[in-house]
Amino acid sequence: MIVYHVTTFKKLMRYKKSGRIIAPVRAWENIEQAQRMSLSTNRRIILRLTFPNNAPKLLGHFNQARVLYHDLPFLKGGI
Repeated sequence: MIVYHVTTFKKLMRYKKSGRIIAPVRAWENIEQAQRMSLSTNRRIILRLTFPNNAPKLLGHFNQARVLYHDLPFLKGGI
């Protein structure tokens, strides 16, 4: 499943250096919710990630957010 993770430039560089996003990894199911979160938190970077289809829903968050409770590999290409 395609999801959208909202982050900052500083955290993006940390992901790139370590090669992973440290758990818990939270992401939105649709780009509109990710954009809303980005604007409200001043986190200007939205990453498009792939989560397993059975990733649990994050309680609250308009029932449109997912979470992984394990680190997610972060490929360094493209940045």
